[in-house]
Amino acid sequence: MIESSVVRPLASVAALVASLIPVLHAQQQQVPEARAEIVQLDVIVTDASGKPVFGLTREDFAVFEDKKAQSLAHFTYVEARAARGPGAPGAPAAAPVEAERAQSPGRHLVIVVDDLHIAPGNLELVKSALRRLVRNFLGPGDSAAILATSAPGAVRQLSQDVAALEGSIAGLSFRQAPAPPAQGSQMTPAQAELVLRGDRMARRLASRRLIDEPGSLFSGGASPRAATEEGATAVSAAGAGAASPEDLEEVAEREAERQARAILNDALRYSIATLHTIEDVLRSLSPLPGRKLCLLVSDGFLVGTGTSEERAHELRGIVDAATRSGAVVYAVDSKGLQGSIEDASVPGAAAPAGLPASVDRQAAQLTRTTLETLAADTGGFLISGTNAFDAGLGRMLAENDAYYLMAYEPTNRKRDGKFRRIEVKLPRHPVYTVRTRRGYLAPDDKAPARIARRAAEAAPPAGPSEAEARGLLAASRGESALPVRLSADYVELPPAGSGAIVRAHVDVTALAGADAVALTLDLLGGVYDAEGRPIGSAFGRRAELDATALADARRDGLQLQQRLALRPGRYEIRFAARGGKESRLGGASQWVDIPDLESGDLALSAVFLSASTPGSPVPALRDVQALRRLRTTDTLVFQVYVYNLSGERDGASDAVLQAQLRQDQKLVAASQPQPIRPERKEGALLPQTNGMPLEGLAPGRYELRVVVVDKKSGVTASRQVDFTIE
Repeated sequence: MIESSVVRPLASVAALVASLIPVLHAQQQQVPEARAEIVQLDVIVTDASGKPVFGLTREDFAVFEDKKAQSLAHFTYVEARAARGPGAPGAPAAAPVEAERAQSPGRHLVIVVDDLHIAPGNLELVKSALRRLVRNFLGPGDSAAILATSAPGAVRQLSQDVAALEGSIAGLSFRQAPAPPAQGSQMTPAQAELVLRGDRMARRLASRRLIDEPGSLFSGGASPRAATEEGATAVSAAGAGAASPEDLEEVAEREAERQARAILNDALRYSIATLHTIEDVLRSLSPLPGRKLCLLVSDGFLVGTGTSEERAHELRGIVDAATRSGAVVYAVDSKGLQGSIEDASVPGAAAPAGLPASVDRQAAQLTRTTLETLAADTGGFLISGTNAFDAGLGRMLAENDAYYLMAYEPTNRKRDGKFRRIEVKLPRHPVYTVRTRRGYLAPDDKAPARIARRAAEAAPPAGPSEAEARGLLAASRGESALPVRLSADYVELPPAGSGAIVRAHVDVTALAGADAVALTLDLLGGVYDAEGRPIGSAFGRRAELDATALADARRDGLQLQQRLALRPGRYEIRFAARGGKESRLGGASQWVDIPDLESGDLALSAVFLSASTPGSPVPALRDVQALRRLRTTDTLVFQVYVYNLSGERDGASDAVLQAQLRQDQKLVAASQPQPIRPERKEGALLPQTNGMPLEGLAPGRYELRVVVVDKKSGVTASRQVDFTIE
């Protein structure tokens, strides 16, 4: 394995040769005036069985930079004090000559726990594995430090105190990430990356999700499954059904791409924070002597590979930092330590029924690929698999007991800041494996500008802590400085099961005056049981609006949608919004009942509303579930799921649905009871869809009540939702 080590400006190659061995024992000062670069490589070679290979000489190695051969200025073999003696397993047949032999001090290990990308179900097993590491794997000369990516910073102190290290491990905790920014999207960041890479299957699935989502802007117009013939005619006449399925699919696909870009960019902010922490750790290790190892523990994260949002430069910055500090990164896939496949950066996300296994596998592989690339490019490897942690650590530490140290002066001396690719080969021993940090960034006279750009990169929004979020939810009750509308609607769909879809709308007019060019708001929600006790963690996000987003928010308001998995019971959903220079506060709450379908009783989901204007194209279909404000020129389109109909499974159900419109408790209009035709798609129940024109109704507040009568069981169930005609 090759590990590219320090790239430092030195006065001359001769100066390097004289100082290369002492640098293993004490910090070496850089010479700012020097213009020559010396690339130092520490190389590990393994045989076909993965065991280290010793006994090689300078003549065995060939070094290339950007495919051009380089001349070695120095070569030596370095071994730990406890390295194997002759005749031990894996020892070389003939040791290198003494003139090219040196001893290394102990190893320095920094464990970076990527709590920005570790699901809560994985963290406890990670902590258990790390305790085994510090107890069983660190040698008497080794020192270690532990830090989390949510608390970035250079390594301040390495310790040999096992109790102190275990205390640091015990202090690790799960960091709740905010919800995805795209309103109503179930798309995960990995699926978003596939969509933006042009993966046809991922794009098709994303668009179908939008069309099939309860109460979505597209579901009413895709292929209306009306509960009454009159309802089907009304939807079609409104224009909601005028578009062909192909046109609708195209519109939904464009919306999926828009959501994918927002979701991926939000996820990449967390990825950049993780990458910057790793880079800072590596650069801070530069002054230390001896072997320097960084162990990254993460579920994996994205860098936007193959999309216009790709963050390749940040990855190259890590490789450069590893090269210049003489460190190597090993990665542990923390998903491999137990069975959870939840993505910490997407709380509550769930895949729909029938999601093809190919997309599932591709999405899961994307985050793993980042870990593999990061480790391989810095000379390490990925430790993955439920039972591979201890074996992987043993291999990681054992192979760093001895290595080959060499250096060269690059033939390319341009100071253009470009990435230089390094490759080391063994022409005489093609069966051996050589690993290395794969390059470095050339000196750049414009480096301060690059550093400034990095400083300007948006770190992940800190957002309120759990305690602060719960405090804001309590303080917001009755507050109206920020107008908030909230809906919490029950639905049960596989594979997520029972739960609620929460939609919130915040009117930012009071904050977004004509002079405002940016705005930051905290959008927070929480679940409480019937006794007022909090359930689970608070959810939400910090919205940072630039000029363009602010203009949209002025026009449409700011919205948040969150899916919540909830067991049967009665819950209160609370929502709070805080923002502006004066930290204005607004709040709303709503109770939601989650029925127990296992009882077999007839039940209805919430009634999901959307609206269209006659003659308008499909994109004009509006989601009105949160605000529930419509115009007299609109056609109201609604969906409802009917659960546990008698005889449904046998195709012998006998039930009818009626839509009733009421104002001030008085019946204004009602449809004729029409038979319900239960339908399923890939095992998932499809909603009943209907529509009614509002023309001729006076402005005011109305209630839409959907009544279902199961004639076989003699049971009636109903759901209602209020709305306003303006």
